[in-house]
Amino acid sequence: MLVVTVDFMWHDALAALLAPSCTVRAAPKAAAERDAALANAEVLVSAVFTHAMAAVCKQLRLLVCPPAGTERIDRAALPNGVRLENGTGHEIPMAEYVMGCCVALRQHLLQGDAALRRGRWTYGFQGGDGMQSELYGSRLGLIGFGGIAHEIIVRATAFGMTCSAVTMHPAAHATRAGEVAFLGSLERADDIDRVVGSADQLVICCELSATTKGLMDARRLRLMKPNAVLINVARGGIVVEADLFDALKERRIAGAALDVWYRYPQEPKDECLPAGVPFWELDNVIMTPHASGWTEAAKKRRLEAMARAINELAHAEALYGRHS
Repeated sequence: MLVVTVDFMWHDALAALLAPSCTVRAAPKAAAERDAALANAEVLVSAVFTHAMAAVCKQLRLLVCPPAGTERIDRAALPNGVRLENGTGHEIPMAEYVMGCCVALRQHLLQGDAALRRGRWTYGFQGGDGMQSELYGSRLGLIGFGGIAHEIIVRATAFGMTCSAVTMHPAAHATRAGEVAFLGSLERADDIDRVVGSADQLVICCELSATTKGLMDARRLRLMKPNAVLINVARGGIVVEADLFDALKERRIAGAALDVWYRYPQEPKDECLPAGVPFWELDNVIMTPHASGWTEAAKKRRLEAMARAINELAHAEALYGRHS
């Protein structure tokens, strides 16, 4: 069974985990040679899939998208019978990141550290009115209710927080509804507004789509409590860039932790500021380089999940033939 990788960073490690019946090839960069490779691929490992790719993928049976986000996969282009598997294994470190940011933002760890390095005691009993906040008894809102949200809820509940969420398919998550005090629909504006307006910590952990792009705009940011914080581990485009910057600069919300951005380097190790507005000038923002899910353990789990999906297909093909 031919497996063609377009996401080259996974090629060698994935190849080592696949069954002997799998032949693994990296797609050439030249268009004509790449199309020839895609024409015979039964499995494609790629974060991108277009109608043009579909036109040449005549043997495709499985598309493996290494990232959790599938916004660059044109699902309408997927040929009939082709299964899509996207990345898993990142949920645990991302949930740990969210909880770490909740603590850091509520206890003003960055501001307190920066001030003390200059000899200023801004929080604690030496800081007069510089009081901090607790997570215990607070409300956590989740825009999204998938695997990442589940791991966040487990940890947030241990902190004594009450959780609410919205999801694209509330009925499909009926068995999990008991995890949260309220479960609404991403297709109902009132449900989204309810979660946004009630949250002390609002976490964006949904997929970027036509429904969610720009979902957190100036109007919704104004619904947030003045002491609320926003944490985005999903995609930058879900939160309107300029609107978020203004809300933070004007202190209409207390702070934010951003692990996903609006601009990215063209090549690894290129230098690139992550936005068109200067978030880096604000002292109420934690900025991280899209790294919340990038741990050795998460990478191992993701590779194992991708290999498992491919090996299951290879095994079925060996038992039942090409059309199993």
